[in-house]
Amino acid sequence: MTLGAHAERLIYRIAGLPVAVSALWASTEGDPSEALLSAFVWRYWHPQGAGEWSELVGGLMTWPIAVLGGVLWYTWRNGAVVRGRTGKPIRAQLADQLKLYFSSGLLAPWYYIFSLYDGDSSRRAKAYLYRFETKPSIFLLLKRRKGSPLTDKGAFAEYCAARGIRCIPTLLILDGKPPHRPLPEEDLFVKPSHGRGGTGAERWDRGDRGSYTAPSGERLTPDHLLERLVRRSRRYPLIVQPRLPIHPELADLTAGALPTMRVVTCLNELGTGELVGAVFRMSIGANRTVDNLHAGGIAAAVDLASGRLSRATNLGADARLGWLSSHPDTDARIEGRALPLWEDAKRLAIEAHRHFGDRVVVGWDIAILEDGPIIVEGNGNPDMDILQRFMRDGLRQHRFAELLAFHLRERMPALA
Repeated sequence: MTLGAHAERLIYRIAGLPVAVSALWASTEGDPSEALLSAFVWRYWHPQGAGEWSELVGGLMTWPIAVLGGVLWYTWRNGAVVRGRTGKPIRAQLADQLKLYFSSGLLAPWYYIFSLYDGDSSRRAKAYLYRFETKPSIFLLLKRRKGSPLTDKGAFAEYCAARGIRCIPTLLILDGKPPHRPLPEEDLFVKPSHGRGGTGAERWDRGDRGSYTAPSGERLTPDHLLERLVRRSRRYPLIVQPRLPIHPELADLTAGALPTMRVVTCLNELGTGELVGAVFRMSIGANRTVDNLHAGGIAAAVDLASGRLSRATNLGADARLGWLSSHPDTDARIEGRALPLWEDAKRLAIEAHRHFGDRVVVGWDIAILEDGPIIVEGNGNPDMDILQRFMRDGLRQHRFAELLAFHLRERMPALA
């Protein structure tokens, strides 16, 4: 595990600490989310391996500094903007964040991500499912086996192709050695085989004279580009895929990167994939490579029945952008716009989950092309912040929580 991954898990330990402590004495009898809380508390106090023990000890030792430092940093970054937008004093924002940490395990970034400065923050904070509950605890307990194709982007594409699931193909896998064939003569998208959030992705457009050009304007011959990618793949494997064309009806909702949807499905009581939520992501500004929110993109919630979009925004830890009805670069309307081929995209996600029964929850990245939707990749440990950013009341009060509780009780009888 990388240093960054350990740091992320340490943050989860710090966030979960007040909830894990208070839950040891609290009664959740009759609460629909009882199983979720019980599962989280059990997993929190049962570290597995030296790494998790060190993270637990580190969290117990550093939480005061981390909490106060985070509150001061994010309030310095966002406090004045929020005060100007809502009238809430900076002092009140500071007090809110400290109170919500001890009552709900809420760390400073999520105070702004979920706009808890607006309205009844204490009530609303308890309605969200936080990363410290889902990623290291609930989702982990619900995994049926290790080694799912979802954890390897190259294997995922092969797995989907063998089962007739429409998925972006893998043209090359680079692992530090020169491949036996040259780069394909088409526009290319390159990404780490185990990356996330668009980190490390590259776009290379094939020119008329055979060279490849990056969004920055850098131009390389096929041999030079391949040599560079092979050298880079010595640090971590890379997969090379075709860069797909944008659906004509969506071309005005991007700065150049292929826009995708994050569609989350969860197995229901019958073992069938059920749609939980969806957002449509768009690149803005100078980013012509990826549309991910973690890479500075924006997103809009998708109405599951109609496929219409809400207002758009960024992930929210930086509050300056706010909420947008139109794309900031193209001025194209976002709010109220209906996605093309939405029903086909829903069917694709539900059908794909049928072949990944080893994961109760999957976040599908789906692009809509002119000839239909296509899966970009699947995520077996999806970030639920992306959905909840657009929800006034979070997923703890949603059908999704019922489904998670059902599976937890089924898999862990001691929690029933």
